Amino acid sequence: MNQQPPAFAVKPRTSAQIHYFKPQDPVPSGMLDRVKAELRAQGAVAFDLLLPEARYLPHLLQQNEQIRGSVFGKYEHGRGVLVATDQRVLFLDKKPFYMHVDELNYLLIGGVTYTQTIWVGHVTLHTSLGDYHLRTFNLKNAINFVEYIDRRCLKEDGYVTTNDIS
Repeated sequence: MNQQPPAFAVKPRTSAQIHYFKPQDPVPSGMLDRVKAELRAQGAVAFDLLLPEARYLPHLLQQNEQIRGSVFGKYEHGRGVLVATDQRVLFLDKKPFYMHVDELNYLLIGGVTYTQTIWVGHVTLHTSLGDYHLRTFNLKNAINFVEYIDRRCLKEDGYVTTNDIS
């Protein structure tokens, strides 16, 4: 006996359903160049600017946000970057199929420590959520980051006036 399928069986599609993958919104024109120029001014080298973190950073920043310091380096799970802006601190680790972003307000930051061996600098950002430890070879970039975080955290505690922060 030939039985008919029940009426509730899956029906074939009558229209094409196409799903477009849009990983990010387009960056406003000139934003990538502005971000790279700010990173370069703070001490980032050409290799740092070619990393996926540097290319994705414009997607995370607001139009009026200024980069005041950054540290590109290695941490326990690979490569990452700490970026200090005039409004917040970002931690970014961008891989092909994985991205980790942490956004930290300056009120969460307890301090920053910097140690240096001959060629390697170690930057640890102490926050109430945990510590971010990066190892870097770009010592100038790391020192600029640490100095800005120190000045900014002292300002939040009321020890420095607004005119002292650039």
